Amino acid sequence: MNKAFVSVVSAAATFVAVASSANLQEARPTPAWFTRGVMYQVQPRAFTQEGSLKSIEAKLPYLKDLGVTIVYLVPVFEMDDDMDRSFWSPRQVRSGFNNPKNQYRIKDYFHVDPEYGSDQDLKDLVAAAHKLGQKVIFDLVYFHAGPTAKVWKEHPEFTNWNADGTIAKGQWRFPRFDFRRPGVKEYLWDNMVALVRDFGADGYRCDVGDGIPLDFWCEGKRRMDAVKEGTILLCEGYDEKDQETAFDADYGWFPAKAFENAAGLRTAWERRERMSTQGARFVNHYENHDIATDVRPRRELGWGHAAVDQVLVWMFTLDGVPMLFTGNEMADADPRHSMFGKTPMEWSQLKTGVGRARHEFVRRLAQMRAAHPAFTDFNGKAGLSWLDTSMPKAVTAFVRRAKDGRQVVVVQNWTNRAVEADVSFAVKPDDIPSYLDVPRVDRSVKGRLAAAPLMSRRAELVGEHAFRFGAFGFAVFEVAP
Repeated sequence: MNKAFVSVVSAAATFVAVASSANLQEARPTPAWFTRGVMYQVQPRAFTQEGSLKSIEAKLPYLKDLGVTIVYLVPVFEMDDDMDRSFWSPRQVRSGFNNPKNQYRIKDYFHVDPEYGSDQDLKDLVAAAHKLGQKVIFDLVYFHAGPTAKVWKEHPEFTNWNADGTIAKGQWRFPRFDFRRPGVKEYLWDNMVALVRDFGADGYRCDVGDGIPLDFWCEGKRRMDAVKEGTILLCEGYDEKDQETAFDADYGWFPAKAFENAAGLRTAWERRERMSTQGARFVNHYENHDIATDVRPRRELGWGHAAVDQVLVWMFTLDGVPMLFTGNEMADADPRHSMFGKTPMEWSQLKTGVGRARHEFVRRLAQMRAAHPAFTDFNGKAGLSWLDTSMPKAVTAFVRRAKDGRQVVVVQNWTNRAVEADVSFAVKPDDIPSYLDVPRVDRSVKGRLAAAPLMSRRAELVGEHAFRFGAFGFAVFEVAP
């Protein structure tokens, strides 16, 4: 067979294989308020002693001072109060609170639960946040609802029923919406629009988002934007193509094994990037309502304060949007915390040495992120490249790029011991180039590190590209021309 023909066939096969990947497509545009933002997940039952929307509203200036620009509320709409424990999730039963009201088991999608206040209280909170320049996103729970939810009474055809006339249970023992049934999508689209129109929501975090047909979210996003331009959708879950059409970001994660082998952090990130649309965005966090409820000891105690500080550096400097969970900024580690009952955190923690230090650390990270466009101008490989280090199991390094050409290098020691490491400024080109990146771009770091870091701790520059670290040391340097 003709060698030239074999070469053409081989190249074509490679192109087809690559072209079928989401990585050949670009993520949909998203508002700058989101990509440049800092998110804070508010769990009302823990955030204040009162646990009310009014008490949360009073804390908005505190969040603004911290650097928070996006307030994310866990569901505050009416919860199912049915006492039949056979419809409670196993986690809810194990919690010991004997409380039927689970924030993710909705009874009425259109009205606030009296536990938190009134519909007007939520409208007032959103309006107050907007006056401070903050955005507010709500949590949508459309995969399932409570067993006595109003929607099942109004539209019994929206779910499945057993032969004996009882409502069928889905995952977590909750009745599920059957999205194949006529009218289901319209009902929930009406809710998406109403919460934007009537309450002022700026977007949604979508519970079990990848368990719901993607076309539902696409149309819902279109209808939201018709009412209020520039809304967002965040997916709890991950579908490699969802950011082409509907979602603005997927949930990120911190792989705890980085403390054992830092190279795994880079490998996991690069693997996900290859699977995703170009410029895909992720919400980076280490704790949320699920983790804080289920994981013991809490991350703050299990990892230690210094290690958590290092993860916070990762969250605020790596590609994506950082999300703080209730109390992260004061090193809260209360083992009583549970989403299934009221467990108010101790605000007096801010007066302790650890609490004050963490609060100031988060404020500085937020200020640095807001001040330097390299951290927020680009998503994906256009704005981030990993750099090789001489100690890959201990030390990671990456460069962030701004539209004006400025670069920032972030170097982190993920161990609790002293380490010395060299960092290479050369960036290897992709094995398979994309038509989205033609001609090939040399993303190697050009220039030298500035004389003083933007931020650092237990880290010393001992050569042009050489660092000496203490335990969990890090350095963030701008690159001088």
